Amino acid sequence: MNRHLSVLAAAAAVLLAAGCSEAVEHAPQKRAGSPAPSRAAGLELPARAAVLVPETHGSGDLDLKQFTPGEGGYTVYARCTGKGRVTIVDAGRPEADPSRIACDQVVTVGRVYSEAEAQALRMRVRGGTATWTVAVVAGAHDA
Repeated sequence: MNRHLSVLAAAAAVLLAAGCSEAVEHAPQKRAGSPAPSRAAGLELPARAAVLVPETHGSGDLDLKQFTPGEGGYTVYARCTGKGRVTIVDAGRPEADPSRIACDQVVTVGRVYSEAEAQALRMRVRGGTATWTVAVVAGAHDA
């Protein structure tokens, strides 16, 4: 359990420090039967990444689809617009420090190194009307 807490702490640090603009080398993820997201709201995911949680949008609290990463962990891509505070919380450890997403239309990328066990993340919005977009892909990917 303590390893899981240290993983979350590392993820929080990465998410806070890794805000970076969209990278040109990443092609948008295409999913059959899903409308193409607008450039303003969508995320550009690595072209060959295995998607664990498809691009999801919201403006309030939401439990994301539970997923199990493969060896090495997973990468979270998130964007927030508007006013308020958006965080990602480990639903299994809600008392742990959440990972904050900067609400400035910059994509935040965080790598989480974990064992191949079920993960449950929760999006949380406090103090405003922020809108968020998030996706999770298997493995570690560059921003």
